[in-house]
Amino acid sequence: MGRRLRREERGAMVPLVALLTLVMFGCAALAVDITSLAMERQRLHDHVDSAAHAGAFELPQNGVNAVAEAVEMAKAQDPEINPDVDLFCIVSSTGQSQRVKSDQIPSTCNPGSPPYNSGHYPGLRCNTKICAIPCHPAQGDQCNSVRVTDSKDVDYGFAPVIGIHEGSTGAVSSTACKGSCGDEVPNPMDVVILADRTPSMADDDREDMKDAILDSLDTMNPLMHYVAFGTIHKSKTNNFDTWCRTEDTTSAQGPSGGTWIPLQFSNDYRIMDASPRRNDSSDLVRGIDCLPGSKRGGYGTHLAAPLKAAVRYLTNRSANNLSHLPKRPGTATKLVILETDGRPEETIVGNYSGLDSSSEMGKDYRQSGAGQVGCDNFTKIADEAKKDDVVIMTIGFGNANTFTCNTNGTGSKVRDVLASAASPNPVTGVSSSASDCGSGSGRTAENADGDYFFCAASGADLKDLFKVALIQATTSIRLVEMP
Repeated sequence: MGRRLRREERGAMVPLVALLTLVMFGCAALAVDITSLAMERQRLHDHVDSAAHAGAFELPQNGVNAVAEAVEMAKAQDPEINPDVDLFCIVSSTGQSQRVKSDQIPSTCNPGSPPYNSGHYPGLRCNTKICAIPCHPAQGDQCNSVRVTDSKDVDYGFAPVIGIHEGSTGAVSSTACKGSCGDEVPNPMDVVILADRTPSMADDDREDMKDAILDSLDTMNPLMHYVAFGTIHKSKTNNFDTWCRTEDTTSAQGPSGGTWIPLQFSNDYRIMDASPRRNDSSDLVRGIDCLPGSKRGGYGTHLAAPLKAAVRYLTNRSANNLSHLPKRPGTATKLVILETDGRPEETIVGNYSGLDSSSEMGKDYRQSGAGQVGCDNFTKIADEAKKDDVVIMTIGFGNANTFTCNTNGTGSKVRDVLASAASPNPVTGVSSSASDCGSGSGRTAENADGDYFFCAASGADLKDLFKVALIQATTSIRLVEMP
């Protein structure tokens, strides 16, 4: 009797063990597939992060391109992805009342006319820190944020044995914002633009450069960004046309006469009303627009001297007019953008002198071995400026990308000197460097690498470079959590 009962118990255990084995296998299979699903969700999150970041690079100038770039980046990583892309204007919130802080519009972004509430802007959302206002570039809106959203179904490998064939990642979303993004004071800047108009700069190229600089002003906010303008070679300090303050110096003044910075800091280069536009009556706008070529090739091309003058003016070592302009919130970034098309061939008398000295700097002769001295002086002044928290951006144009510092082919490459003078990459901290700008693809890669050296081969190449440089200096891109 006892033996028969034990046999029956053993017989009953067989299906029970089989059932438990099946359950355990199912649980293990489900665990494997759930882990796979979690990994796929993280992969999707990485994809929408990078897609949103790529789209934000196009803002605020081109919202349509921002959407296209975001989709292109997403599909480059996963051809099956089909994301939804939305644009927003993200600004500060009033805090506990969770309303739009409208004084950041239009300086931060511009979604359209007030009132900024959910009745006027369906989809508007706020928390105690930021507000996200739906933004539509087709209507002329200026957006600063891209949101990319997608979900993905994932086929299970083992779970089908228990009747579960797939799982969903659920909606995964990422938002990239360019600029102040609501939770910080918009970045004020003091900018000096130095433009080379020496005889080697052809008239057509100079005209393209002028247009590029004027276009770059359209990306700036004169309430926050004060801009001055300098010339290489110098401009007259007297007897100039009152309409054009950038006339080049005459033989009567000599190479050391005149000024490197003929146009002082301006905050009137744009009219900021319901339809922001360039102010053609501004001295800054007129001075850039009328910029003539310098006809005195015997004066040579100076790099260290104008950079020194720009930094001294920027830092008030030589008197500037910043104290006469309205105060802005925050601490202003000090920025110099220098464009040149050649090597230094200097004629001004003077050895190296630092930023605290008012003396001119250059050489009183031109020969093949003098160019390297000019390059070295330029680098030294740039190093002093960067230690003084001045941001330097350089643009190598035409021959500046192929010349060496000396006319006999010896010495450093000018493009390497320009890159060395530029400030490091603001994100990575890596020093700016110059790649081979001899091809279109090389120039494209150089100008998109995120550092502060840029290059151009023709006037047409300059079209967006000043704009790109200014936008890169005024804004950064970061991921934000939507309210």
